[in-house]
Amino acid sequence: MNDMLYARFLLWKKRPFSMLLWLILPIIGTILIITMTNSIQEDSRIPIGLVVEDDSALAHALMEKVKASNLVQVYTLTEEEAIYQLEKHDLDSVFVIHDGYESSILKGKRNNIISSYQTDLSLAYAPVKEMIVSLVQEETGRAKAAHFILDMNEQYNGQASWTWDEISEKSKEIQQDENLLNTAFRYYHSEQQVENTPLIAWNTWGLWAIISFITTLFLSDWVIQEKSMTVTTRFSFLRISRASYYFQNICLYLLLFLLFDLLAITLFTVLLHEFVSVPLVIHILSFRIMMTGLAFSIANCFRSKGTFYTVTILLALIIAIISGTILPIEGFIPKTRLLTQINPLHEFLAGKITIIWGVISIFLVLITLFRKERFNA
Repeated sequence: MNDMLYARFLLWKKRPFSMLLWLILPIIGTILIITMTNSIQEDSRIPIGLVVEDDSALAHALMEKVKASNLVQVYTLTEEEAIYQLEKHDLDSVFVIHDGYESSILKGKRNNIISSYQTDLSLAYAPVKEMIVSLVQEETGRAKAAHFILDMNEQYNGQASWTWDEISEKSKEIQQDENLLNTAFRYYHSEQQVENTPLIAWNTWGLWAIISFITTLFLSDWVIQEKSMTVTTRFSFLRISRASYYFQNICLYLLLFLLFDLLAITLFTVLLHEFVSVPLVIHILSFRIMMTGLAFSIANCFRSKGTFYTVTILLALIIAIISGTILPIEGFIPKTRLLTQINPLHEFLAGKITIIWGVISIFLVLITLFRKERFNA
């Protein structure tokens, strides 16, 4: 065993950079993709200028609501500065909250309280305008409701002494509790609700699994290299059998992969704020055992590294597509039981222990080792 370890370390020393690259690529690739995607989504928000002429609570509340939107990047400017930025096309559009906004809202009026500026290149003007109009309508609707309640209380000599602020706060509380503006739908006979998700929301461990699939196969090219006749003839002079040699190497690579998987768990927790639990660790362990055995079995089917690398990339693309990890396939490719069964990553991506393909990979390894042992005999 010690001699085999020493020999393997000598082989690794001949290509330390490529070994390290393939081992850390799943970690670095996942972190870079998620970080860059989040950064692009932040930078892709629509820049608009907001001019607040009315120094009132409702005007500032509207400004904060607009700023809270994921659609726009708000710059608070004076009207002259905003128009200047708009003419330079640094802003998509400009919206001005006129003086007297709060008094108009409290009276239930919504005309001529906000004006806007746009250019021929204001591509996102319409959706931004509709968003701001909806926020204004929300406030005017709340004001009309308050007027109606106060008028009814006065008309019928009600005993309740509601104030304007109390009615407004109560309406906001009802809106929050009843979730009037956000409704979750579900299909008939379906128990799971359909929730809104961001346009681009990467599955951290899904990305890691796809990249790990490629790198694990690439790191298994030692099987092809050591199938050459100059290497296989040496087994006649060694004290260990061919099956024992390959099994020990598989275990060594498995331990090496698990070491970097532990590093991935640590970095994803610190940098990407991923939640780590005991079930997740078990899922990663079962996935890694399956991938190590499957990579060895696939590599054993090839004699040319070039062909092996090409097939590896094609397999990774197919699995990435049918699993929906990189591109959503709902509505394009029917989700059938066959697709889930032929996908070795399905159980891991579904948050389960990799059992079926784990058993298949172990069975393939045993067949490969047994056939090699018979050939050596």
